[in-house]
Amino acid sequence: MPEWFESISRLLESSWVFILSPAIFVFYLRKDHLALRFVLVTAVFFFYGALINDYLKEFDSSTYIYRYVIWAFNDLAWMALIAYLGIKDKIYLWQCVIGQLVVISAPILQLFRLVDRHLWDLSYSTYIYKTLLPFINIGTVVVCYLPLVYFLSNKRNIASNEQ
Repeated sequence: MPEWFESISRLLESSWVFILSPAIFVFYLRKDHLALRFVLVTAVFFFYGALINDYLKEFDSSTYIYRYVIWAFNDLAWMALIAYLGIKDKIYLWQCVIGQLVVISAPILQLFRLVDRHLWDLSYSTYIYKTLLPFINIGTVVVCYLPLVYFLSNKRNIASNEQ
């Protein structure tokens, strides 16, 4: 295999994009363009985060400031794009709102971590940061799969009503 293929493969395996791949495939086959857009935007932001993670940690290895600002900006940019697409009816509005509610704590957590490490010179946020951030990412992935869950549960309800 070419080296570039192996590096992309490793990058996808270490990011949440790998977990979102079935959703992208299913929504594409179902022609659910609203859910597909939401998943694609989320996958692009997860892929971008995985792509810059090592470079950002190397660049910010001594100050530990820029990484938290960039991650908070990344989360806010995702929220802004999702809100715009939700207002323009390009994604499901209910999915947009749930996604906003799940991710709103991420930039707050990033900035709290920055203030905790540099202004207060404490480590209160270490365990909170390492615990909550993966749950926020898991919650975002769950929101990506919600249209599929709704479709399957609605299909089951229709089948049980017909009997």
